[in-house]
Amino acid sequence: MDIYIKREKDISLQEWLDYVKTDKDLVLKELCEGINPITKQKLKIKIEGRTLFDDSVIIYRNGMIGCDEGYSEKAAAKLKEIAKSLGAEFFEE
Repeated sequence: MDIYIKREKDISLQEWLDYVKTDKDLVLKELCEGINPITKQKLKIKIEGRTLFDDSVIIYRNGMIGCDEGYSEKAAAKLKEIAKSLGAEFFEE
């Protein structure tokens, strides 16, 4: 992840899902759809904790919450807000 939040004690998936429910700006969207470029077959993949915010995707991975490349400045500000709420720190790589 290019930007992320974490704390000493991992953020649990359930804690993240509970937080998403309380934030009207976040939309849980765990089901992703795409097309296999080789077989052209439609694919559906569930990514637990995957959340949409504005024009960015926020993901949950290994006790951390963050965004890969292509995130907006709004997403960085949102992660800082979430970090404050969850007692975590914000990191940018």
